[in-house]
Amino acid sequence: MTQDEKQLTMFDIEEAPGRPMLHWLGKRPLRAVKYYEAQLKEQYGEPAEDGWVNRLYWGDNLQVMSHLMKEFRGRIKLIYIDPPFDSKADYRKRIRLKGKQLEGDISVIEEKQYTDIWANDLYLQFMYERLQLMRELLSEDGSIFLHCDWHRNHYLRCLLDEVFGESLFVNEIIWKRKQATSFARKQFGIINDTIFWYGKSEEYTFNPIYSKDDENTKSYIRERFKYKDEDGRLYMKSPLVNPLNRPNLKYVFKGINPPPTGWLYSKERMEQLYQNGELIIPDEPNKRIYRKIYLDNYEGQLVQNMWDDIPIVNPMAVERENFPTQKPEALLERIINTASNPGDLVADFFCGSGTTLAVAQKLGRRWIGSDINLGAIHTTVRRVSQIIKEQQKETQQQTLLDEGKKFYPAFAVYNVNHYDIFKNALEAKEIVMKLYGVEPVKRSFFDGILDGKWVKVVELNRVCSKEDVQAVFDEILSKGEKEIEATYRRGVLILCSGHEYDVLDYAKRLNVVNIPLEIRDILTDRKDIIFKRPPEADITLKLDGGKAVVEIRQFYSPMLLQKLQLEDDPEEIDDWRQLVEAVLIDPNYDGEVLKPAVQDIPGKKDMVSGVYELPLTGPGQKIAVKIVDVLSEEYFEVLEVGAR
Repeated sequence: MTQDEKQLTMFDIEEAPGRPMLHWLGKRPLRAVKYYEAQLKEQYGEPAEDGWVNRLYWGDNLQVMSHLMKEFRGRIKLIYIDPPFDSKADYRKRIRLKGKQLEGDISVIEEKQYTDIWANDLYLQFMYERLQLMRELLSEDGSIFLHCDWHRNHYLRCLLDEVFGESLFVNEIIWKRKQATSFARKQFGIINDTIFWYGKSEEYTFNPIYSKDDENTKSYIRERFKYKDEDGRLYMKSPLVNPLNRPNLKYVFKGINPPPTGWLYSKERMEQLYQNGELIIPDEPNKRIYRKIYLDNYEGQLVQNMWDDIPIVNPMAVERENFPTQKPEALLERIINTASNPGDLVADFFCGSGTTLAVAQKLGRRWIGSDINLGAIHTTVRRVSQIIKEQQKETQQQTLLDEGKKFYPAFAVYNVNHYDIFKNALEAKEIVMKLYGVEPVKRSFFDGILDGKWVKVVELNRVCSKEDVQAVFDEILSKGEKEIEATYRRGVLILCSGHEYDVLDYAKRLNVVNIPLEIRDILTDRKDIIFKRPPEADITLKLDGGKAVVEIRQFYSPMLLQKLQLEDDPEEIDDWRQLVEAVLIDPNYDGEVLKPAVQDIPGKKDMVSGVYELPLTGPGQKIAVKIVDVLSEEYFEVLEVGAR
C-alpha cells in the first residue's frame, strides 16, 4: 500500500494528552482507524444556499466516526452524547397501534431497543475508543458534553481526563431529573444525572445562559420584584453604589450626593436612565438613588452547574416519543446555546430518539447524528421532518426570515459499511444463539457457552475482521497460563456473517497457546436461517389525466402481527393503516437515492392517507414507495409508468 493509498483508507490517531488513570484487561488505545464507506440511501429536502445537507447515519458509531474522519476531522463544534450507562437493564420502546383499540389491549407492545449490560473491561474499552475519535473530530474551539449517571460516572471522568487532558475539564453539571423517588429503601433516592463538559482546547465557546425557571430564581423574583409601577409593571429596586472606589464617578446628581465609593454609572448614563423613568430619586440629598429593574426586562440569573429547572419528558408531552432514555428538548437547548452559535456543526453519535438533532434543527445549527438501532433512525427522521415542515411554513410567512434565524432545510440518511442487513442487531444475535443452542452468559467478553466452548458472536451486520479476532485473543491472553488451560481447554467458537479473506490465517498466527478455535460463517453454515419475514403490500398505480395516482390497498407485516399474537387471525386488524408509521414516495426515483417528495408522516394518533396524487412526467417514470410500520420494518417497491 502506497502512502497516498494509506491516507485514503487509514487515519492515525493522536496520542491522548492526559495521564493514564485507568487500567483494564485488554486496554488498547486507538492508534489508527480505517475508512468505512457510507451509502447514501435517502435525502429529504433541498440543500441550503451554501449547499449543506444535515446527515443521519445508521450504523456502529465507531465506524461512522471513522468514515467522518476524511471530511470532518477538526470541524465539529459541539458533541453531546448520551451513551450506555451500564445500567444493567434492557430498554424497551412502547409501541401503540393507531386507530381502533384491539381486544385485551394487545394494541400496545414493547420492542427491545438495546441491552445496557456490560462487563466492566468491555464497557471501558468501548467508551475509550469512541472518546478518542470524538476528540479527533472536534474543532479546536469545540466542546464535548457526556451525559451519564451514577453507574459509571467515576470511570468516565477518568477516561475524559486521559483523552482530553484534565486541564480541559470545564464543568461537572448536575441535572436534577425528578423531584423524588419512592423506590429508595436502604439508601437516599437518586434523582440526578451527571453531565461532564470538556473543551478540545482552552478556546472553547461559552455563551452565558440565564434562567427564570429554577426554584432559586423563582424565589428571588417573589422576594425582590414586589413593587408595582403606575402602569402595573412589576420591578425591584437596585442600588447604584459602585463596588470599587471610583473618584471619577463621584458627582452630585439631581441634588443627591454620591455614595462614598461613587455611582455605578457615568453621569450621561444616569441621565439616560432618568429620562427613561428608571430611577427613583429620594427627597433628601444623602439618601440613595435606586434603579427600577423591570420583571419583563429581567433575563434571570446566570445558570450555575446545578440544573434543577428542567424536568424529564412527561408521558403527555408533545415531544414524547415513547423512546427509552429520551432526554428533554429544554436540556439540549441549554447545552447547544451554551457551547455553539447558529451555523455551527453539532453532533450526537448515540442520537436515540433524535432530541439533539431536533433541537439543533430548531436553533439553526448544522448537525450530524448516528445510531445503531434502525428504530432510532426512523424516529429521528419522522421527528426532524415535522420540524422542517413547520420551519418551511414560517419561511413562507417570513417569520424565520424576519427574525434572521438560520434554517437548514434538508438532511440525508446514510448506511455505513452496508449496515442494512439486519434491522436490530440485538435481536439478530439472540436468534443466532437460540438457533445454535448457545447458553447466554452475562457480564463477560463472550456471549455464551456451547458444548463447553466459549462463544463470541460478531455483530451480524458486518463481516468478521482481524480486529475482532485480535480482541478474542487479547481476552484469552489476559489470563494466566493455568487459567487459560482450565477455562479454554474445550476451545472458542466465533460466529459471524462472513469474514475477511485472511482472517483464518491471521487467527492461526495469533493462537500461540494452541487452544481449539473455530470461526463459523452462519450464512454458509445455516442457509436456512431466517431473521425476519419482510412486510408485504398491495400497491396500485393508475393514470388520471396528467396525474399518477398511487393507492396502497393492503399492508401486511408478519413480524408485527407475530408480536401482536395475531399471526393466525390477521383480520383482527380492520385497517392496515393502524400498522403504519409513515409512507414516503419519490415520484422520480433514480434507482439509488430515495428523495421523498411525499412524506405522509402523521401525528401519533392519526393514520396515513394511503392514496396519493403525483405529477406525471411520462412513460418510464419510476415511482418509489417506502412504507415503514410501527416496528420500523420497511416495505419498498418501485412502480414504473407504462410498465405492465
